[in-house]
Amino acid sequence: MAEYSLENPELWTERDFLALQRALQIYIESFIGMARYFVQQKYQLSLSQSREALDELKSRGDLSLSQHQELLKIVAFRNVLVHDYLDVNDGIVQTVVAKRQYAIIETLLAEWRQALETVKELT
Repeated sequence: MAEYSLENPELWTERDFLALQRALQIYIESFIGMARYFVQQKYQLSLSQSREALDELKSRGDLSLSQHQELLKIVAFRNVLVHDYLDVNDGIVQTVVAKRQYAIIETLLAEWRQALETVKELT
């Protein structure tokens, strides 16, 4: 996806937009799984919903209020991708990719990997 953020979106084809939608969906779903895994490993809590994991991480100080709010928007966007797959506005996809609005996920994944390594070293 990062490569697309460097390209001229006016040159993207319909296939590009569909591929980006699918890539964003998978990327966000992977992040949701990691958030649930992180809560499980760090706090020994098993949560079934993405919102619960994000709320738990915010309440325990692993996410700031602004991070939490941004992630809720990202999860909501994933829901749009899943449920309105063929009717998603290409302009929204273009903005998300061009502005790399999903980049917060990369940062958090790196932080969580480090935190999990620390937890494993302590046990």
